[in-house]
Amino acid sequence: MVILGISIGTRSSGIAILDNGRLVAWNTLSFRNVWSEKKAERIVAKYDAYLRKHKVTCVVLKIPPFTHHTEAVLSLIKKVQEMVVYHGCMVEYTTKAEIKAAIPEVKNTQTLMHKAASLYPVLIPEHQQELQNKNRYHDKMFEAVIVAHLYKSKSRDS
Repeated sequence: MVILGISIGTRSSGIAILDNGRLVAWNTLSFRNVWSEKKAERIVAKYDAYLRKHKVTCVVLKIPPFTHHTEAVLSLIKKVQEMVVYHGCMVEYTTKAEIKAAIPEVKNTQTLMHKAASLYPVLIPEHQQELQNKNRYHDKMFEAVIVAHLYKSKSRDS
């Protein structure tokens, strides 16, 4: 099973690819332009490139809490749904609250990053860099890793 974890966002997104339990790709994608349908298409095209390259079978989206769903976020989620349906992948949605419920030691972004780095030691350099940065850049990438990991764990248990 190949899982694409995405922490969705209109300014930045995090992605992670788990291929049979191995973290094979992870990145933070930045989108600086003002919101437009064209920007939404560019964002989804980036996700689509990862989906195609890695032959993804399941997409897990970490979405903001429903109180933070702007028109832009809703439009982006809709476009991602269309992409996933087009490729015939399974899709699941999760929130930070659900992450915290599934992993009790995750209390905030810092403990989430620590957990991701402990599960996938290849992330230790990014984790150490983030701890030194005043402005966190890779938060969403770590979220994407965690949601992909949780889906992998859940699908293995069932």
